[in-house]
Amino acid sequence: MAGSGPDADALTVMAVSLGGIAFIRRITGSHVVLDRKALSVVNPVFTHDVPYRYVARVEADSGGNLVITTTQAVEIAAFGFAGSIIDHFVGSTDRAVAQIKAGLAERRDLRGNARTVRRFTRAWIADGCTLGMLVCVALAVTIGG
Repeated sequence: MAGSGPDADALTVMAVSLGGIAFIRRITGSHVVLDRKALSVVNPVFTHDVPYRYVARVEADSGGNLVITTTQAVEIAAFGFAGSIIDHFVGSTDRAVAQIKAGLAERRDLRGNARTVRRFTRAWIADGCTLGMLVCVALAVTIGG
């Protein structure tokens, strides 16, 4: 892989491929979970765990984005239900709002954590691909100039 020849750019191609896989995996892993004690909004970088009693409003804005407002007036946008052309025809955001509201009605009195928690999203496949990308970049820089 060092020098010139048909495989000279193999490490660069692997690095770009792994970076693309990591990016797409994080994007497609976005979702909303109605857990036992909290509503979890899993976005590409951060996950928000909101106890049910702190959810003030769940709605779809004019652009088709799912927005959850807490009692502390914090708005959390769910990346997995960001407005798109497909949503305009299918209406997945409106269906998600209805399901979340129904789930909230059932679980409102459950005791969860005392506060809303924001943490980094764990995506093992994406993180592994990112690590592999960094190794390929390092090797490409040191070996193949």
